[in-house]
Amino acid sequence: MKNAALTLLLFLVFLTLQAQKTQRGMVREQNSGKKPVPGAQVVFSEANPVISDNDGLFTLTFPRKKAGEWVFLEDVQKSGYELVNKKEIEQVKLSADERLGVDVILAPAGKLDVARREYYDISDKALLAGFEREKKALRDKLQKSQLNQQEYEEKFESLQKQYDQQQQQLTQLADKFARVNFDDVSPVYQEALELYKAGHIGQAIAKLESIDPAKRTEEIIKEEKRIGEIEKELDARRTALEEEKRRQIANLKLLADMYSADFDPTKAEAQYDQLLRLDSTDLEILWDAAWFYKENHRYDKALVLYPVIIQHPKAEEWQVGNAYSFWGELHTSTGNLPAALEVYSRSFNIYDNLHRSNPEKSLYKGNLAISYEKLGDTHTALGHLDQALTFFVKRSRLGQELYAAYPQNVAFKNGLAISYEKLGETYTELGNLGQALTFFEDFSKLMAELYAAYPQNVDFKNSLAIAYDKLGETYTALGNLDQALTFFEDFSKLMAELYAAYPKNTDFKNGLAVACQYLGHTHTVLGNLGQALTFFEDFSKLMAELYAAYPQDIAFKNGLAISYEKLGETHSALGNLDQALTFFEERSRLGQELYAAYPQNVIFKNGLAIAYEKLGDIHTALGNLGQALIFFENETRLFAELYAAYPQNVNFKNGLAVSYSQIGDAHIALGNLEQALSFFEERSRLGQELYAAYPQNVDFKNGLAIAYSRLGWFYRDKKSDPEKARLYFQQCYTLWEELSTAYPAYAEFRNNFEWAKKVLDGLK
Repeated sequence: MKNAALTLLLFLVFLTLQAQKTQRGMVREQNSGKKPVPGAQVVFSEANPVISDNDGLFTLTFPRKKAGEWVFLEDVQKSGYELVNKKEIEQVKLSADERLGVDVILAPAGKLDVARREYYDISDKALLAGFEREKKALRDKLQKSQLNQQEYEEKFESLQKQYDQQQQQLTQLADKFARVNFDDVSPVYQEALELYKAGHIGQAIAKLESIDPAKRTEEIIKEEKRIGEIEKELDARRTALEEEKRRQIANLKLLADMYSADFDPTKAEAQYDQLLRLDSTDLEILWDAAWFYKENHRYDKALVLYPVIIQHPKAEEWQVGNAYSFWGELHTSTGNLPAALEVYSRSFNIYDNLHRSNPEKSLYKGNLAISYEKLGDTHTALGHLDQALTFFVKRSRLGQELYAAYPQNVAFKNGLAISYEKLGETYTELGNLGQALTFFEDFSKLMAELYAAYPQNVDFKNSLAIAYDKLGETYTALGNLDQALTFFEDFSKLMAELYAAYPKNTDFKNGLAVACQYLGHTHTVLGNLGQALTFFEDFSKLMAELYAAYPQDIAFKNGLAISYEKLGETHSALGNLDQALTFFEERSRLGQELYAAYPQNVIFKNGLAIAYEKLGDIHTALGNLGQALIFFENETRLFAELYAAYPQNVNFKNGLAVSYSQIGDAHIALGNLEQALSFFEERSRLGQELYAAYPQNVDFKNGLAIAYSRLGWFYRDKKSDPEKARLYFQQCYTLWEELSTAYPAYAEFRNNFEWAKKVLDGLK
């Protein structure tokens, strides 16, 4: 459900950031061998002024500009220098490679004027010499009667005008020559200009004529045209090949999908392996392969690909954010919670920046909401409930804003529903069942509406099933078994339908296994041990198949461990102690492996503590009191560590309280009365605190009654203090009377109440 919501949000549109262009340039001194000029101020329109550094380098940033657009020079200042190439740099087109297309060339103040005068004098002499030469030629023609007087006068007048016009251009020509930077011109150009400057104009002209620049330019233009035609042909061929490649890749992916549909994931995987061998640089191939590996539990391969996607030069920022998020899911699935937290944080930073850049863009807000959810999930698994709650509250706030703004958007409605689920789970862990129930009811309401509107959407059906599960768990904790059983049956019905329709879907198979677990638990509480055993056997069978198929998925391994625990409990209640011991040992073995591999995961640590409790119980029943005490001491140690580290987690506090009862019983059996009393009193103290804080939680109320009964029994049978015994038995009697009256379906409450009544009658 969560993956589908994430995918729908993340791939809706192509994202782009607000345009911004950076250009790097350099300030150099004219005719110096490219000597840098530091400390020059460069001012362009639409960019902040910059100062060149010791290497003459500067960087300009143009907001709202992109490659290909023009920018305009406003000023260049450097004490003792003047700008040489103003014409070339006064308007510049922004480049794609962030390199300013032309450098800033400065000359020491006064140097240009000296050069201008030199070039002017040389040009003026050359022009006058040419004028005198042409006049002499006209006179020669007149003397030789090649021209009559009128023709001579007309040609002379024309020659004089031409001379006057060219003389007027000498200033511009001198300035142009003076601004030439020999550091940036070709050797022939430099040699010709130096000959000109030395007054050898004929030689300069001959030098340039010798290379026939017109002819060479013509050849270059022809070559450019030929290359252009080749490039067009190559582009057309490249486009055709790219299109053909896309079609063949689509065929390969379709083949992989068909192999998957035919329940042949090995062949499907081989297709993606082949695609990567063909081209491991294609971003689309990388995305599709990583997604396939992730969804099909090939975590080792997927873990390799997402970092490649993140570093891919063509990956957009939104794709990098997605890759970090999916990478975090892989780390979560393989139990590496610190790594998951790190990459989820990177994903969050990207989404947060995108949202800040455009707070009105719904996609950015949706991505940010999902990042809050991922961070909350990880902090929950790490035991940081306060931090998790903060993230889930923020996730829900954004979800509410999105759904309010876009009530027709099913992805936003689904996201809001998920946020209610997360809040309900967190408040359950914090012991606030009233708030948890409210959020689970809101979760169920939204999912029921979505499923009713889109009955063919399996994600909505799956989410509605999960909502029923959450309601069942909460009503169980509140003591309402009838309602809980109804919700668990609805949960099981939907999951059975989904699994029957999609038997290869691991999420649906896992969901059905969980449904069997809760139905088994409810029937256990109702006293129907035969039915409970059947459900727990189905639960264990499904989890064993999932774990065998996907041994890298720690959730399946943990689920199998829990199934062994449930089977052990049921066989113990049925009197099959040897079978129970076997299941509890298997549960402990898996729990130890999980905790050893992932010591930071508080769920696994909590599970191992429970495994020790069950082993202690069964060894007590078998008469192995020494072994039982060791297991209870290990249980107490783990719960004490968990509660000390996470005092806000009521489950850890309750686990510690229960462990005190167990270890107290063991010390009683071994004759250590004072130690036993100390543990019973601690159990009672914690039970009183839990019940006072959460009076609606039937487990806590029942636990306190059990604590009082332990103390009453101790003072009656071990200390011979009838008054204290009567006081404690009266308290447990009152609590069990209230529980059995409020929850008549609980056989345990009714039996305990009747037992307490008999004890009190015996003390009168």
